[in-house]
Parts: sequence; C-alpha cells; structure tokens
Amino acid sequence: MKQVKSAVSAITQVSKALANQEPVVNPYSLNSEVINCIQEFSGLVDKAGKAGEKLVDILRANGIKPHHFVAFNETEDKQGASFRDNVFHNIVIGWGDKVAEKLVFADPKTLKESDKAIQKVLRDKARKIYNNLKSALQRSLDNAEKKAKATPASKTVLALRAIKQAIKYLEDVKEGYSNMPSDIKALKALNILTCVKDSK
Repeated sequence: MKQVKSAVSAITQVSKALANQEPVVNPYSLNSEVINCIQEFSGLVDKAGKAGEKLVDILRANGIKPHHFVAFNETEDKQGASFRDNVFHNIVIGWGDKVAEKLVFADPKTLKESDKAIQKVLRDKARKIYNNLKSALQRSLDNAEKKAKATPASKTVLALRAIKQAIKYLEDVKEGYSNMPSDIKALKALNILTCVKDSK
C-alpha cells in the first residue's frame, strides 16, 4: 500500500503545484520535519548504494552482462524478454507492497482511470530501476577494464605472453628446423601456462 500512497502523493503534489498554491513561508529555513526527512533519505541512499554494489557483484559473478537487459519493447529475443520480465517482477516484489504489486500486474482494461494513472507511475518506477541496474552493471565492467589496463603486467605475466607468442610463431612456421615439434611440445608443457593468469 505504501507504494500506491507514494504514487498518489506524487500526483497530488503535482496537481497542487499546477493549481498555484501559496508557497511555503521562508523555504530557506529547515524545520524539524524537513531535517528528519533529509537524514532519513541520506541513510537510505547510502544503504541503497551498498546494496546496489553487492547486487552488481553478484550479477557479474553469475555471468550476467548488460546485453542481457533487453529493452521493454523487445519481443524477438525470447530469452532476453523472459530475463527482463523476471527481473522486473522481482523489482516490484522487492517493494514489499502487495497492493502495489497487484496494481502493477493488473490488466489496464480492468482498472478505472485513476488507478491506470497510478499503475503507470509504478511501472515507470520499476522500469527506471531496471534500466539503472543495467547502467550500473555496465559502469562496473568499464571500471574493471580501465583498472586492468592501468595495472602494469608482472614479470611472470610478461613471460607467459612471450611463451604464448613463441608457440604461435613456431606453429605458423611452414618449414621449421629439426626437432621443432619437440620444442613446441615442451613449451606447451610449461607449468606457467596453467599456473599464471593473464587478465588481458
């Protein structure tokens, strides 16, 4: 119910603003109600930020990429559409508001005009969260890539790259020297190929 009330409140506030209601006296002065709301909002933003970082890490760990977050008008990509609808559904469930949940997934044809307006506000809110999640995942991947490029390779990684390059060069030689296949085999048997990881 809180999501519905929030949507109704937003619509009411816009209506009041359009009606040119009298402005609040001295808007530069913060009363206790405003101060408490600012502090509460700040705390929620901090918690949301940490929760968002954790979610992005979990998404990456499960192999989920930004391209999996297809657009809301996508119909050809069946897997992508199913993934999108599943994420959208769980975003709404996460609000913990059964009334809002029922309203979001209701058939618009069965709703009166006022409820349709609220439904649109709620659906737009969920879509925004979905798109923000995709953007956060993309930023995380971009930052990781920049960090990897900025970090100089260690000597063992440089050695690994040199060995891989040597193997490639030797395998590309059409007319090699005697025992060259043995050298290639020996290079491929080196432990460095399996023990050292290269992020490049």
